[in-house]
Amino acid sequence: MAHRPTLRPTLLAGAPQLLAVAPAALTMLVAWDRLPERMATRFAFDGSVTDDMSRPAMLVTTIGAGLVLSVVLGLTNRSTSGTRISRWDMPRLLVAVSWALAGFLGVVLFMVVVSNIDAPEPAAVTMSAVVLLYALGAAVVTGAVGALVAPRSATPPPGDREPPTMDLGPAEHVEWSRSITAPWLVVLGVVLLLAGLLLGWSAGWGAGVPLAVAGLLLSLLSSATVTADEHGVRVRFTPFGWPRLRVGMDEIESAVAEDVTPAQFGGWGYRVVPGASGLVLRQGPALVITRTSGRKFVVTVDDARTAARLLNGLRGRRR
Repeated sequence: MAHRPTLRPTLLAGAPQLLAVAPAALTMLVAWDRLPERMATRFAFDGSVTDDMSRPAMLVTTIGAGLVLSVVLGLTNRSTSGTRISRWDMPRLLVAVSWALAGFLGVVLFMVVVSNIDAPEPAAVTMSAVVLLYALGAAVVTGAVGALVAPRSATPPPGDREPPTMDLGPAEHVEWSRSITAPWLVVLGVVLLLAGLLLGWSAGWGAGVPLAVAGLLLSLLSSATVTADEHGVRVRFTPFGWPRLRVGMDEIESAVAEDVTPAQFGGWGYRVVPGASGLVLRQGPALVITRTSGRKFVVTVDDARTAARLLNGLRGRRR
């Protein structure tokens, strides 16, 4: 049975970022009237101010940074769940990095806010470079705790060692088809589409249209239909069946079913890596085709072993 990631990997890597910005954000809200209209936000090593921003912008930036880091790190850890690369346990390493980043970011943001309290203007604020040492110390401690609480990834079960095959009659016509969807990519696409429309309405369509188009394309390309028959393998996107990927039967040397993760291909979607290409919309079972050129074509889909058996049977009959 294929491993299916739960919510735990997402929370382990994503939640610390929200906790990291919480002290700074809450302190700003409590001490709002004691903060200058423009807050000092960047400092030189001698403690002098090099940049500032308004109070509302600082609050939005603080909360926004936590949300963005939480989503990115949480979803990345979810995609790498169960993955080991060489001797590295990738999810455990990512959790440790996320917790270390949270420790560093939390200390720096909190000290920046505290340094601005009761200051008449940004130029009057100072912050010692020693704060960076405190932040690094916090990063070491929180990173170590993260590595301890993160579960170790089990070694994934091996796929088919030998290409499975299906016995087919000389004139027997067979076809296999399945659909695959990445729901969170659909949701992200809808969010981008709505954000683009809102941005276009409020700030101008020149800025909003590209974002809306990107969201629409992401939503449409987040699902596909995979078909295997005597012509080879076809992957069709959108209700219109376009764009499409195709591997002809003459190009197929063999096919197997394996468990794969997006981390092996550098992310989700259509991916091209050394020696392989394909569509990776989730972690789990995948149809892995070895071409006559030696390159591999991969598509994550349910019932991949049946597709592999069918393709090997058709290939054997043709030979």
